[in-house]
Amino acid sequence: MDQVQALLQTSFPGYPSRAYFKLPPHFRYLAMTSGELAGQVGVELRVIRVGSTVLRTFGIVDLCVRGSERSRGLAGRLLAEVTDHARSCGMDFVILFADDDRLYTRTGWTRAANRCSWVKIDDHRTLGLATAQDTGALMVKRIGQLTWPEGDVDLLGHLS
Repeated sequence: MDQVQALLQTSFPGYPSRAYFKLPPHFRYLAMTSGELAGQVGVELRVIRVGSTVLRTFGIVDLCVRGSERSRGLAGRLLAEVTDHARSCGMDFVILFADDDRLYTRTGWTRAANRCSWVKIDDHRTLGLATAQDTGALMVKRIGQLTWPEGDVDLLGHLS
């Protein structure tokens, strides 16, 4: 877990001194090179509500690749592994929040402009409920047969 924490803190300035940001992911994909962590992605098993539709999703968190391993397709391969696993588990969508969408749009993700609500968590404390008309960062990738629904998104938990 020390390598995960070190990679997260190197990749995301101001990251807390632990191996997760708000809550630990349900599982991680780790990419190793010669026994060293080259990249990782956390995955949260989530049920969310969009309008009146309840969706089974995987939420992507903290995707990062060590600087010396970047531009070699590793992040895309990690996302492909998660997507394949989501498909085998019968998920409807994989979701994430990203300010920079270049990698994700290249690999089949689309922005969703739905109004969102989530539980605000900081330093292991619940602070209340937050709502945003459009987070500007929600991205979705369809896994099953459903199309992304209209309506408000209730994350039924914290913001990934």
